[in-house]
Amino acid sequence: MNNDPAGRLEGKEALRAYFAKGLAAYPDLHFELHQVLSGVRSVVLYYKSVNNKMSAEMMVLNDQGLVTEVRAHYSA
Repeated sequence: MNNDPAGRLEGKEALRAYFAKGLAAYPDLHFELHQVLSGVRSVVLYYKSVNNKMSAEMMVLNDQGLVTEVRAHYSA
């Protein structure tokens, strides 16, 4: 859904557009959280996503605890 070859989204408007596309494609979108893993300045969410595929997202946090980077991984 993201057309950037580097897989990057920058800014709130780009993020808003990304989620709008996802919700349009999957209006009944639902995630089932399996586990939250915490690390040094990071957190990983392990969950069941679209079509029952397992997914993991690692979020890097800054000194204020705000997310500065997300790495998303999806099962094939």
